[in-house]
Amino acid sequence: MAFFLRPVDVIRLENSGPDSWTVYWKRNFDFLPGQVVALSIFPSGVQRLYSLATGNHAEEVGILFNLAPGGALTPLLQAVRPGHRIYVSDPFGSFVGFKGPAFWIANGTGVAPFLSMLDSGLIEDKVMIHGARTREYFLGQETFSSLLRESYVRCASADQGKGLFQGRLTTYLSSRDWIKTVPYYLCGSASMIVEARDILISRGVPFKNILSEVYF
Repeated sequence: MAFFLRPVDVIRLENSGPDSWTVYWKRNFDFLPGQVVALSIFPSGVQRLYSLATGNHAEEVGILFNLAPGGALTPLLQAVRPGHRIYVSDPFGSFVGFKGPAFWIANGTGVAPFLSMLDSGLIEDKVMIHGARTREYFLGQETFSSLLRESYVRCASADQGKGLFQGRLTTYLSSRDWIKTVPYYLCGSASMIVEARDILISRGVPFKNILSEVYF
């Protein structure tokens, strides 16, 4: 499905982690934290969907992406510089955050919608469970640590040390009981989402309380 795209000018491109980048442009729309946009380098080029990774009141908005060598879009996107033009759709999607308690569960660039939710002020009563191989791959960890403090859990499958749960994110989920009356937001790889959802359901969390968004 192709989306109608409008031109925007890049303000800056920032390195956000190993092979991960955030591209910013001036906000030209309103959106709900957690929504996505379609994006392309060319007016009629390949389009990909990305969650907005910034607050919905910020002057600038941005998307977080992993560089995929040989990919159709991200090598070109990683090469943009201030003043370059890219093409972006209006925001859409129902994976949105609200006030009140919630668990956020993510790996990879699946942290993007949760960065937007935090930057939009949705901090109170949130718990973030974050999975990565090693400590340098916890994208956005400085933001999560400073705002969520003890409610931020890093699960490292191939690392250990202070402040880390040694093991996969799903191992952490399997080791605990979970509240059954609050929403659980899952965002990241399809394999993580399927496994995490099955674990939560086996712990008694109702299917209707589990929201998911896959990042490829």
